[in-house]
Amino acid sequence: MTKLELADMLDRFVGDQPDCGDWEWDDFTSVKSADSEIERYRLELAAMDPPFDRDAIRGIARELRENA
Repeated sequence: MTKLELADMLDRFVGDQPDCGDWEWDDFTSVKSADSEIERYRLELAAMDPPFDRDAIRGIARELRENA
């Protein structure tokens, strides 16, 4: 997964884009990434407990796009 793909997935998750898969969030947060940069985001997102901070998730998506 690239930074842009992760940013798109996060936007889908918070409802800014349609078609977030039912298990997309869980699949991402449950499986370690071989990419150390993506892994850092995975760990940060996995540590979030519901209710999710949608503004924080949008901020991460913005950061991913800026650093892609």
